[in-house]
Amino acid sequence: MKHVNKYLSLALALVLCLSLAACGESNEDYGDDGSDYNLYGVPDSFEGLVKDSEQMANLYIYGGAWTGEDGGTLIVANNDEGDEVRFALYDAGEELTASGFIQFVPDYDYDYFYNEHDGVAYRSWFDEVGALYVAELGTFTKVTGDAPGENTGDIDFEMMAGIWYLDAEADARSILVFDENGGWELLERPGGDGDPTTVDSGTIELAPEDAEEMYLAVSDLYDQVVYEFTLLDHDTVRWGSEFEFYQKMA
Repeated sequence: MKHVNKYLSLALALVLCLSLAACGESNEDYGDDGSDYNLYGVPDSFEGLVKDSEQMANLYIYGGAWTGEDGGTLIVANNDEGDEVRFALYDAGEELTASGFIQFVPDYDYDYFYNEHDGVAYRSWFDEVGALYVAELGTFTKVTGDAPGENTGDIDFEMMAGIWYLDAEADARSILVFDENGGWELLERPGGDGDPTTVDSGTIELAPEDAEEMYLAVSDLYDQVVYEFTLLDHDTVRWGSEFEFYQKMA
């Protein structure tokens, strides 16, 4: 019986040691800067990413211009063929420092920025306030528009944000969605009564004439496609050349 108790005590001590060791290593599961809970040990970077047009990142999430904490600028847009989401990173002196494509990697469940300059893919993520982190490349804040300096102005995107229905009908054939960061999305129901499907999306700019409450919805999906719209009041929009009226209901 004494031998049994002795071995049982040793076994319990071993379990306790292993538990303490596991607790001591748990911090390695988090990102280097502590801003991202990387619980599965996903690599911040790796070499050999194979381009796959079926896994390209969502342009609606990344498209436009971003300002880096170091004063640099990140530009994201589709290529001419429309089958790649491309990025270009410039330093504060406007020198190109990295460029390539953004692609979702299913094995890691993250989007990666593949830098064609060094052949390395860098993991990306967003924090709770919408800042974009790209491992080793920097931290970026969205500048509304497709290039530095565009779409600037006194636009109250938070007031504009919401879901707008054509003719104030809940089952409207056409729906507009504005977000708090200056993005927009146009949805339509196939045949007028199907589930809403996105047909266009992009970013909002002030009209060049700086007309009061007049804006431009610039498409990210189609070249040289721009919709004019006017805020008639806090919950009514006159949209496009057909002067259709949308009411904010959510």
